[in-house]
Amino acid sequence: MSIKKSALKTLDLMTTSDVAKALGVTVRSVQLWVEQGALEGWKTPGGHRRITRASFNRFNANISPSENKAGTRLNVVIVEDSLAMQKLYRMTIESWQLPIDIKFVSNGCEGIISVSQNTPDLLITDLKMPEMNGFAMLKSLRDVDDFARMMIIVVTGMQPQEIEEKGGLPKGVRLYGKSPVPFWEMRELMQGLIDKKLEA
Repeated sequence: MSIKKSALKTLDLMTTSDVAKALGVTVRSVQLWVEQGALEGWKTPGGHRRITRASFNRFNANISPSENKAGTRLNVVIVEDSLAMQKLYRMTIESWQLPIDIKFVSNGCEGIISVSQNTPDLLITDLKMPEMNGFAMLKSLRDVDDFARMMIIVVTGMQPQEIEEKGGLPKGVRLYGKSPVPFWEMRELMQGLIDKKLEA
């Protein structure tokens, strides 16, 4: 144990990382709890937050397992028929160590069924797929009020002109290319959605 960690333990203080790891949430979630007064903490001269262990214990005792684990978890459905792309998504997203649950389906028909059963926080989809492509799936989903506000990202190798020639995308859908997939931007978006779930 480092001198710094030992000193914090002696003073019964925890870092935001300590609390985040203990509760299975992001550091940003812990920062928001401190700002909202749910956890007692303060900033050091260096700008680091310190949280009292007594405050953490009270907070942890007052939240149920579902609030702890599921309440701030982001549900993401990815519609992608390429197994290589599915593996890339899984490896990349899991490397972020954020509270994200991923479900993969391989075509638009399966995507509609999955979303209808349990509306995700975020839908990520390709456009070129067998059976039902992304264009048909997105049109069907955007025509239903329950899904109109769902965040949707399209990740495709198609050029914007080609997409427009095939009817374009519904309003509010974000378009990302595949060469390469801008995972840094996707990570920021998912972190923002997690923070909104926390604040709700």
